[in-house]
Amino acid sequence: MNPVRLFVTPIRVRLGLNLTSRIGLLAVLLLVPQTAVAQRFATGPAYTAPAGKSPTAELLKDIGIEQHLNQQLPLEAVFRDETGKAVKLGDYFQKGQPVVLALVYYRCPMLCTQVLNGFLHSSQAIPLEIGRDYQVVTVSFDPRETPELAAEKKKHYTATYRRPGAAEGWHFLTGDQDSIEKLATATGFRYHFDEKSDQYAHGSGIMIATPDGKISRYLYGIEYPPPDLRFGLVESSEGKIGSPVDQILLLCYHYDPLTGRYGVAISRVLKAAGVLTILTVGTFLGCMYRLERRRTQALRASLATASD
Repeated sequence: MNPVRLFVTPIRVRLGLNLTSRIGLLAVLLLVPQTAVAQRFATGPAYTAPAGKSPTAELLKDIGIEQHLNQQLPLEAVFRDETGKAVKLGDYFQKGQPVVLALVYYRCPMLCTQVLNGFLHSSQAIPLEIGRDYQVVTVSFDPRETPELAAEKKKHYTATYRRPGAAEGWHFLTGDQDSIEKLATATGFRYHFDEKSDQYAHGSGIMIATPDGKISRYLYGIEYPPPDLRFGLVESSEGKIGSPVDQILLLCYHYDPLTGRYGVAISRVLKAAGVLTILTVGTFLGCMYRLERRRTQALRASLATASD
């Protein structure tokens, strides 16, 4: 018996398919192998290419974000702000505040928007405020983009942020290829332009720099946990921003360069727990000693009164 008929017949019995439905189901079953074959031919070259030599593998070599911690940013590099005015990157490092740096391009159909949205959501969830506590510099790595595009992005994100000071603290820049390359090289940001799609392939993440323009932290991906952003800003500010609680929490958390995340430092927690235990026991023994001393003094006073 035809294997397709063997397969279709029980389905018809169980589902009560009529003749038309049976024909439609049979057509689907016949098309599935053809679709699989078509996909195989469409992706054939990638499978036949030697390991590490496929176009995708070659492309991945050109993109990514390498951590250049403590690297000095090119503060003299010239860009244009959203109004078209020529500015230096160093102009945003003159307020003694840490700076969040994001390399994107404004016409990006997906990933760059996700990076900016992820940062926006995280920044809204922490008490530190853009403009008051830190600066944000968004730079397009597409030299063809204009200040007009930057102005549109700024208008959207500063309005969505919904906190005062955002317009003065969140900056959107464009620049020429030379300035872009200087910044990309310093930050370890590697990208590749695909002429066929007229788009860029690139990694996703943001960086945090100290007030003097040195890279201190990388946060990867498109979602940045608010504690990671908060701790990164507090550390990068050299303790100039944040609450005393932030400083205490940083004793128990440490930055992991491999993941770009903050995690609990077990050794520090154990040390803190040990110190806390010693203080607790010491306080308890001190209280018991004072209490026993008072009882002894009261007993002596009572015996002296009785003898009189």
